[in-house]
Amino acid sequence: MSGSTPGPPGGGGAVLAVCVLLVGEFLAIFDISVVNVLLPVVRQELDTGDAQAYLVVAGYGLSYASLLVTGGRLGDRYGIRPVFLAGVGLFGAASVGCGLAPSIEVLVAARAVQGIGSALLFPQVLAGIQLILPPARRGAAVGAFGAVLGAGSTLGQLGGGVLTELDIAAGGWRSAFLVNVPVCAAVLVAGRRLLPAGRARAGRGRLDLPGAALLAVTVAAAVLPWSLPGSGPRRAVPALLVVAAAGTGFVLWERRLTRAGGAPLLHTALFRRWTFGAGLVLCLVFFGTQVPFYVVLSQTAQDGAGLAPLESAGLYAGLGAAFLVASVAGGRVRARHAVWLTTCGPVLMAVSYAGLGSLSLGQFRPAGALVTVFLVVNGLGAGMVAPVLIRFVLSGVDASLSGVASGLLATAQQVANSVGVMAAGAVFGAGRDGGVLAGFHGALLYFAGLAVVTVVLAAAVARGQAAGRSEQDRREPVTAGGAGRGR
Repeated sequence: MSGSTPGPPGGGGAVLAVCVLLVGEFLAIFDISVVNVLLPVVRQELDTGDAQAYLVVAGYGLSYASLLVTGGRLGDRYGIRPVFLAGVGLFGAASVGCGLAPSIEVLVAARAVQGIGSALLFPQVLAGIQLILPPARRGAAVGAFGAVLGAGSTLGQLGGGVLTELDIAAGGWRSAFLVNVPVCAAVLVAGRRLLPAGRARAGRGRLDLPGAALLAVTVAAAVLPWSLPGSGPRRAVPALLVVAAAGTGFVLWERRLTRAGGAPLLHTALFRRWTFGAGLVLCLVFFGTQVPFYVVLSQTAQDGAGLAPLESAGLYAGLGAAFLVASVAGGRVRARHAVWLTTCGPVLMAVSYAGLGSLSLGQFRPAGALVTVFLVVNGLGAGMVAPVLIRFVLSGVDASLSGVASGLLATAQQVANSVGVMAAGAVFGAGRDGGVLAGFHGALLYFAGLAVVTVVLAAAVARGQAAGRSEQDRREPVTAGGAGRGR
């Protein structure tokens, strides 16, 4: 990936700049799931019903998923530093609103603003890695990105309960939001000093507001029906109609704007390499095995094994640690070994599903040896795939479009989470007539099927990219030293 945006001083300065971006990423991911354990307490203290309480989760996810691509485009247009810092500032201010909310209405609104802040900052993380670091050092940073992605999701499940138990400054559940404020302040100070100030200058026309609105409606219709309590499948038909109408309108508008010489939200150059679109499909399939699996596992542990919410969150400690280690290691693997990782990773995940399916409900305990082993295996497999998958999607994308490409990747992840929870939940629910364990076994078969599809898609994308690299090598002139670039 190429680009002219100047980075911070080399060596330690670049590493510190990437660390600042990764802390922002962690905040955005952590707060997606931090409220899951808090909802019963929030509902009781603010005296509200289930539907309003679930909006605390859905409000964040909706604004976040709907605006990720727009956030990425803003970063491409104005540079990663101003957009990232604006997102962090908005996120921090909204966290204050969440922590001091006197009513459920204020809390829901503040959570939606938090999601907007996350949508601004998150795409700048991967874009910043591509712009700040030289190609030889990006793999490790992308591995760290994947590790933070997994750690944020896992620790979010645990963090809400832990922070509530700690009761910092007698804040109770509010501590889970107020703890963000000093972190955001530190990121703002460090980011202003360390992040590159140059503009990417992708597109010089007006910002594509109609395109942003149409895409936001499309993504919202794809996400919202599955984010609320009740029967998601009954909302499927109207939601799909909205997705079809808004999505068609978005495509037609973007084509018209491109023909007119404007600056579309999604530049067609992104899809000239078929591996980019195929990589996004791969994201949808792979991430459909992540959060949905956690949700089904938590339901099994709580409804079947009788664990308390905080106890069920403890199941993820080994999984999260394994994901972290595998992601960091996977990020350092050379591109030629990517196919091996994307084959072995899903195989390990399938092995873990088979192992978990052999356990009785009584074995689902945070300290249980077998359940810990199988979850660690799952974390290792998922951690192998995540950083390689990210490299698949972003490989060959021009630096001036890296923000919107990162936004698309994150959008695919969020859609996979929401729709995947519905699909896995439907399979789980259909099998529950035979008991919680029977429903869990059905869901595990579903996840194993997705793991197989991941292997097939990843191999196809990897072969396509290898062919592209070979063609590029053949076209490159040989230098006076007798070696082409990178040889």
